[in-house]
Amino acid sequence: MISVREATGPETEQWRAEWARRLRERYVRCYTDPATITREIERSLGNQRDDEGGRVYAVEVGGAVAGFLALGGSRPRRPGQRSLHDLWLAPEHRGRGLGRAAVAWAREHAAADGGGRLAVVTAPGDPAGDALFGAYPLRAQQMVKTVPAGVSLPAGVAGRPMTPVDFALWRDQAIRMYAEEMAASGSRSAADALAASVAEHDELLPEGLRTAGHALWCVTAGDEVVATVWLRHGFLPGMSFVLGVDVEPAHRGRGYGRAAMLVGEQATAAAGDAQLGLNVFGHNTIAMRLYDSLGYQVVEQYRAEDL
Repeated sequence: MISVREATGPETEQWRAEWARRLRERYVRCYTDPATITREIERSLGNQRDDEGGRVYAVEVGGAVAGFLALGGSRPRRPGQRSLHDLWLAPEHRGRGLGRAAVAWAREHAAADGGGRLAVVTAPGDPAGDALFGAYPLRAQQMVKTVPAGVSLPAGVAGRPMTPVDFALWRDQAIRMYAEEMAASGSRSAADALAASVAEHDELLPEGLRTAGHALWCVTAGDEVVATVWLRHGFLPGMSFVLGVDVEPAHRGRGYGRAAMLVGEQATAAAGDAQLGLNVFGHNTIAMRLYDSLGYQVVEQYRAEDL
């Protein structure tokens, strides 16, 4: 039904320009700062371009180009994973089963290249993406919200910056909990997840509480710390980002996760950012329901299926 060959240089540039256009359509629906839209387009294009062994392929029907497929190679942090960055078919070739045939080719090619898993990034509400990849396990999703003015906290709840004593207790727990989340999502093995969690915390907070651009807050009820939230201000132009939000186990189910997010929104506005973004693992349905209820919008979904 289809044949696939490596795209020529001009074809690759044609596909890249088309993909950039579609990425812009995706991001303009979610982000308010034009610089963030541009940065996210460049990030996606750069990820595809920098993938070791990655290629852009032309999908042909009857010897004529019907679309393009961009398949990534291995990466140092995930050597067993291959990424299907994009699959595009011209409108006149859609609805004929060509997309499924192209995905089947990509899976076979990724497996032959030594890949044990195929990952895709899709936009929510895309019928073609849902049809082709909706059965792939949801590993994580990116979300964002424009922060309203005058965010109020529930009665009896307050936010305060972490102290050095708070930080020492928080760091060990945060490393462990993040590792458990990664392992539960199926993204990494338990051993790999713990090592990755330690490395990421060391990389992101080299100066601890004094690390520039980062803000760590405790959420208190009375005199007791019930939750924490970790923010990176200016993560993207005009946007802060939630790097961690945790509720103490003894206090879960009492609305303190919501309170922690509201503290984060207050801090975001105070820092001069207009939006607050986050990443949530796909298995964490409780957190996703919370973010939905707070008005966060899904930007992209990361799905991956074992080959």
